[in-house]
Amino acid sequence: MRVWTSAGAVLATVLVAGCATGCASGEPVVDPEVPQFTTSAPPVASTLGRSVPKACEDVATAEEVGTILGMLITGEPQPVVGVPQASIGRTARLDCYYGTRRGRPLAESTVWIALAGYTDATRARQRLTDTISTERDAGSQVNEIPVGSGTGVLLRGRTWTLVSARGKTTVVVTIKPGLVREDRAGAMLGQIADHALTPRDPEPS
Repeated sequence: MRVWTSAGAVLATVLVAGCATGCASGEPVVDPEVPQFTTSAPPVASTLGRSVPKACEDVATAEEVGTILGMLITGEPQPVVGVPQASIGRTARLDCYYGTRRGRPLAESTVWIALAGYTDATRARQRLTDTISTERDAGSQVNEIPVGSGTGVLLRGRTWTLVSARGKTTVVVTIKPGLVREDRAGAMLGQIADHALTPRDPEPS
């Protein structure tokens, strides 16, 4: 099943491509502590969301992702820059792949994070609603979990995927089932999503 389709765009395969079997770059620890990251962004920026950055390092570094998951994530994040799509109100998109082995497809990355910007918050929320509905119909388990001061939805099917929105920006975080303990997956993905949605520096609203 493909959602948020755009020709040649890796984002479209989020819910089913995510991460292929055996792509983890480290072994999960027994019960890693989920750390808290702080930023210099004012509260209003966190509430309204952020613009889509130009570089994956401004979404999350490999070290930050690895710290949250309690494992080593090697290599630099690999970016795929999307294009605007007026038909769905999308203004920007950036996909970031972490733990990609040299010479291997991006779909085999350990973790995948995507940020997309939309013309308004209504369009952003509608994209999430459509995705959640499609995945629920396909048999995925759907659970609401905290993402910062807001919420997100954890979809458990062939991959573990969290989707959330903050203002005009959506985030999708995907990992392979079994990469972390099941009872910790929601908290960890929620932490990654919150970190990705929070600007590193203050941004205008």
